[in-house]
Amino acid sequence: MKFAERLQELRKKNKFSQEELAKQVDIHVNVLGRYERGDSNPSIETATKLADSLNVSLDFLVGKTELLVDESITNKILTIQKLPEKDREHILFALDAMIRDAKARLAYS
Repeated sequence: MKFAERLQELRKKNKFSQEELAKQVDIHVNVLGRYERGDSNPSIETATKLADSLNVSLDFLVGKTELLVDESITNKILTIQKLPEKDREHILFALDAMIRDAKARLAYS
């Protein structure tokens, strides 16, 4: 999906008017309209603000990935990254085992 289409779809999904979203990211509503029509592309700074306002990753907004990342999972990963190395190793070892088991269950069901 193209950036313009995804932007418009996400804006509508979040029930924002063009005016509301434009105000949140500090751009003129006409500029947002050009983005949604595909007539223009935002700067990286503006695209980042749009992604933040729409609660998606920049990669998802620009169409680099189709995977919409769950914010709670992202927060858990960030928490794990901040832990001491030994704790991270133990948590990731256990997580790898649980993922392996879940994949095996799916394969045999």
